[in-house]
This record gives sequence, C-alpha cells and structure tokens, in this order.
Amino acid sequence: MGILDTMLGRDGATPSGEGQTYTLPQETHEFVYPIAVRRTELEAFAATLETEAEAPSLEDNTADVQAVLDEVLGDVDIDASELAATRKQVRADTEPVIAHWLEQLPEDGEMGVVYAREGTYSTLLSFVKLCRQRDDDSTDEFELSEEFGAVAALLTRLKTATDSQYRAVVHTDLLDPDR
Repeated sequence: MGILDTMLGRDGATPSGEGQTYTLPQETHEFVYPIAVRRTELEAFAATLETEAEAPSLEDNTADVQAVLDEVLGDVDIDASELAATRKQVRADTEPVIAHWLEQLPEDGEMGVVYAREGTYSTLLSFVKLCRQRDDDSTDEFELSEEFGAVAALLTRLKTATDSQYRAVVHTDLLDPDR
C-alpha cells in the first residue's frame, strides 16, 4: 500500500478498481463547477466593476431620487437609500469572486480554469443586470464599455457549466475565502 492509498483512505483490502469509495472531509472539500476562462474576460469584468463603482449613481443622489419616487409612486413606499444599498451590495458580492479568479490565473496565461460555487452564476448575473439597467437609463452617466462582450461571454459559459450535472470536488484552499 502506497502513500496515495493512505491519503485516499484505501485500506488495501479491496482489489484495485472494484467498488472503491473515498470519503473526503466536508470541512475541507466542496462541490464546484470548473469553468474555463480567459484572462481578458476576467479583466473586462474587473474593469466593469471599477467603472460601475466610479460612475455617479443613485447613492450620490438619494435625496433627489427619493423625492422623485415619492412624487411618481405616491402611496408606494420605496426607500431610495435601501435601493442604493442593494445596488452597492450586488457589486460587493461580485468583486471578491472576480478578484479571486484573477488571482487563480497565471499573469502570463491566456486561459485557465476557475471554480464556481453554487450561487456564483446568480451573483454575477445580478451585477450584469445592474450594469445593463444603468446603461439603458438615459439619466444615468454609466456606460458599458466595448469590452463588455467578454463579460457576457464569461457569463454565458458560467450558465452553461452550472446548468450541467458535472461537478468536481476540490479542496477549499482553492476557493475564494470570502465566500
């Protein structure tokens, strides 16, 4: 029995390849979706995060926006501050995912594999939807960059991967520690 057998929990009693199972500790391993990514896609996503954060937004004008909401919606109670906080949270949830993925790829590498946890697609989709809404709003100064197509390509690949049944088990050291 070799060191690999010991690491994988094999006791040597079962003939090789016949009905062996391995138990990995749940505290240190997690099911994930492996996603092929291009560095340019991640850099485009990071640039979009930065641009969205720097563009004047609802957060800067909550008093004016609240006055308009109150006037237009009348009896409907919508708090502009809560709406601004929600938008900010969408960005805050997305930033660590993209930052971690960028760290996972070699600086000189064009392509690589990152691991998406359950819920990662919906997190990134929420941010992309926010950006598209802001871009469509003629009163908002935010504009999507030309490289936004790379963000959309990454999101499409992520959706395809997370819709499949294929998942991998990886050690949690390879995953984003902030999530």
